[in-house]
Amino acid sequence: MVKVSKKWLEIVISGVPGFRTPKEGLEQYVTPADVAADLVWSAFMAGDVEGRVVHDLGCGTGRLALASSILGSKYVICSDVDEDALSVANEVLIKSSPTPYDLVLADLRNAPPFRGSECVVIMNPPFGVKSRGADIDFLKTALTTCGTVYSIHKLSEGFYEVIEDLMRGINSSYEVLKIVKFPLRASLSKHRRKVVFVDSVIIRVTRNIKTSLT
Repeated sequence: MVKVSKKWLEIVISGVPGFRTPKEGLEQYVTPADVAADLVWSAFMAGDVEGRVVHDLGCGTGRLALASSILGSKYVICSDVDEDALSVANEVLIKSSPTPYDLVLADLRNAPPFRGSECVVIMNPPFGVKSRGADIDFLKTALTTCGTVYSIHKLSEGFYEVIEDLMRGINSSYEVLKIVKFPLRASLSKHRRKVVFVDSVIIRVTRNIKTSLT
């Protein structure tokens, strides 16, 4: 039985470094420690972390992967298309992860790294600002990869309609866990505002294990 507090988890997450050189096209922004803690803690309290295989799609520097490891996952997979980000994640996990982990370099919008309905995806995908529909592509990949998905999305106009259409098409269901203000902090020289707060929603998605997205 894991015995840590959500606040302590948040403190640990806050110590994970951000991107060395953020890539605008990949929408690389740091998941705030409190939001990351909310996301992973929700999965933990539902029994979807401890003793489970957890896959962090678009893991960046490994914040969600590390949090999942600390909360008792038996194995963590950290996947990203950016080799630089994975290098940082490896430094973080090799130093602090109490459970085994693997790093996977993959374009997650095109193909899932592996399939396994018994695993759980916990992710903060791109919001789809620079590349329209990126978050939905990630969600489709996640549902092809694992049977349960925890994810955070920009709460844009029409979001619920898009999600509900997707759920009907693949015989899946979702629930809203929490609505949060996600701070997007300036990371590029052209950014004029230090921080922009974006309404975002944390969701849990489950699919019928007989459902195929292929």
